[in-house]
Parts: sequence; structure tokens; C-alpha cells
Amino acid sequence: MISNLNMLENIALIKEVHELLPTQEAQAHAIESLRLIDLEHIGLNRLNQCTSLEVFYVMVIRAMMAKEEVIFIVTPFFLIKKLARIEPVLEKLVLLNKEQKNIIILDNLTNQSHYKGDLCNIIK
Repeated sequence: MISNLNMLENIALIKEVHELLPTQEAQAHAIESLRLIDLEHIGLNRLNQCTSLEVFYVMVIRAMMAKEEVIFIVTPFFLIKKLARIEPVLEKLVLLNKEQKNIIILDNLTNQSHYKGDLCNIIK
């Protein structure tokens, strides 16, 4: 993520570069996505003004704007500090996934802790 841009510019950059959309149109897509998950208010914030959860959502929205059909989220509990429950995050991912992309969540750290000492093999 580019830290000297605000969140709106950061998200819109994907559509501007990959689809050659004009800035205003790309930013309209970005603000619409932020609005879907009630984060429109962070659009003008810089990286250091956002919580880890807000930055996570910006990263997800950027991934949704790309053309790739599969999105991998690796260790969400490591990316999002102080996340007690993942259910609200999953609900927002469903709202954002208008294009029905495949979202794969890999959380090896939590699995390693949970299955420590069991006969379950964890492949790194």
C-alpha cells in the first residue's frame, strides 16, 4: 500500500492504472465500496490515521478492484490487531464481494496454536 496517498486515492489507483479509468470515476467506485461497509468517513484519511481494521478493509477493497478472481487473505488475526471476532469482518467481505470472487482465508498461526501437540499435519 502506498502510504502518502489517502485511502480513497489508494483504492482508486487500481482502477486508474489497470482499467485506465479517469480519476473521478475510479474514486467514485472506491467511495461506493467504502460506503457499503460504513467506512466512507476514512476516504480522506492517510494510512497513519486509520486503524488496522480500516487498513485491512482498504486492502480488501483494492483486491476486489483488481481483475484476479481469487483473493487470498493470510493470517487475518495477525493483520488486524485486537480482533476478537471474525464474524463481522466476514459479513462485510460478503457485502464487498459483488463480483463473486473466491476469497480464501489462510490462518496458519491460529491453526498451529490450536492443533499444537495433535497428530494434525500443518503444511507451511
